[in-house]
Amino acid sequence: MGLQDDLINAVVELDEEKSYKLVKDLINGGTEPENIIDLLRKAVEIVGDKFNKKEYFLTELVMAGEIFTQAAIILEPYLTKDAKNVGEKETIVVGTVKGDVHDIGKNIFITLLKSAGYNVIDLGVDISPEVFVEKVKETDAKIVAYSGLLTVALESMNATTEALKAAGLRDKVKIIIGGLPVDKLWMKKAGADAFTDNAFEGVKIVTKWLRGEA
Repeated sequence: MGLQDDLINAVVELDEEKSYKLVKDLINGGTEPENIIDLLRKAVEIVGDKFNKKEYFLTELVMAGEIFTQAAIILEPYLTKDAKNVGEKETIVVGTVKGDVHDIGKNIFITLLKSAGYNVIDLGVDISPEVFVEKVKETDAKIVAYSGLLTVALESMNATTEALKAAGLRDKVKIIIGGLPVDKLWMKKAGADAFTDNAFEGVKIVTKWLRGEA
């Protein structure tokens, strides 16, 4: 079994020290940082599956998310040194909407955005529409990302979009929503422009928007 499989297993087993060592070994051995990030993502997905099967609990899920975040910090210098994104310093406002406090997916998305060279404003969790509006006004952000895992989040997403409309900001921003339950129907009801349950795909969508490709 190679180092790549070892890394996946280390994360799934929640072995922090071994995970970080393997990340360093892989990058020093010439593995592309994007490939290492993908291995980490696969590992977190496995932990998520174990959580859904009740083999793991919330503590393990949070722990896996933290390992991903810290490992990505190790990789950040290697990920950003060749960043050539158009508008790479554009500001993106991200937050888990009112009534929801889940943040693992949000944090992974933020880590990937930062690694790609973007300026990310992390509002945190349980964020009201008013706070989103205030931060968009303050930063002149072009992208707003709502995160949510609970069904109650859909109503909050829609309320946030309506608040942006009322403030005259909706036409100035692109909105992407993320979370396990999101789909095209959620996107329409939330008044968003895109949806994804995959943080990597979310970064691709944001990059295309800022490049004017979509």
